[in-house]
Amino acid sequence: MAKTKRGTTICTLDDLTFPVELIDNPNKTNREYSKIVTGIVEGEEMDLNYCSPIYELVPNEMIFPKVEEIFNQHGIAFSVQYSHTQNARFYGNYIIEDPRFGYKMAGTNDVIKFIWNFQHSYNGLTKYKGVAGFYRLICTNGLVVPVQEMNDYNLVLEGKHTASILRSLEEFSQILVNVTNNLGVVKTAITAKYETLGGRWVAKPEDRVKEVLAASKIAIIENSKFNTVNDIMNTVMSEAKQTGLGYNGRVNDWLIYNGINQYVNNDDRNIAAPEKRRETDSKVLEYMLEYA
Repeated sequence: MAKTKRGTTICTLDDLTFPVELIDNPNKTNREYSKIVTGIVEGEEMDLNYCSPIYELVPNEMIFPKVEEIFNQHGIAFSVQYSHTQNARFYGNYIIEDPRFGYKMAGTNDVIKFIWNFQHSYNGLTKYKGVAGFYRLICTNGLVVPVQEMNDYNLVLEGKHTASILRSLEEFSQILVNVTNNLGVVKTAITAKYETLGGRWVAKPEDRVKEVLAASKIAIIENSKFNTVNDIMNTVMSEAKQTGLGYNGRVNDWLIYNGINQYVNNDDRNIAAPEKRRETDSKVLEYMLEYA
């Protein structure tokens, strides 16, 4: 196990695939708590969820190793970071390292890579999902795919029961084939939206940050110890002025979007689960795409 990050613990695949089973609750209880999801964590038995008989246990070993297997079957190079929350909520972020899937923002050295995020839980608080996105190297944060392209290219997978989850993994294999075969079209459609932001130079960045935060319902902290807008502006201006990145001191909507993205994903400021952060990030992106 490694250090705790964004409310989750960075770990290995083996740490996620510990033995787990669904057993009868030995105590007298109501139907909703008559079953227990129990696992062997670091050599000790641990209760992970109390649930009803209708709960279907899908072990992590049926999901995350399968995702790796699918990437390998298709010869797609990837790196991965696994994490969990109290051994009950689980995340796998698969960055595609194949250079064909990468992209550099026009006129800059700002590189982004295709990523797939898979999530699952034993306590029901995180629904199983696989969702595509991009990963920005300069800040090492994930970026959401615009809603329209997410739907157009079927870049999200969901399932509730064993059969539907296994079927979604079969679909994932086919999606990888489709995306790879049509990579130019898919990548261009998604990055065109990012380039829309990159093509909007902002004369008053601070005002734009305040506008987007308000529209996205992100609370603005302003006290003697911390100021949300100043924090985001420091990030934005640092990247705008960074030698070699290519923005030459100018600020556009792309930098503002990423400044807010980094704030949302800042572990010192946000304890929300990864899926909640992606939801907030999506609201920011969709607003900025619609309202210049």
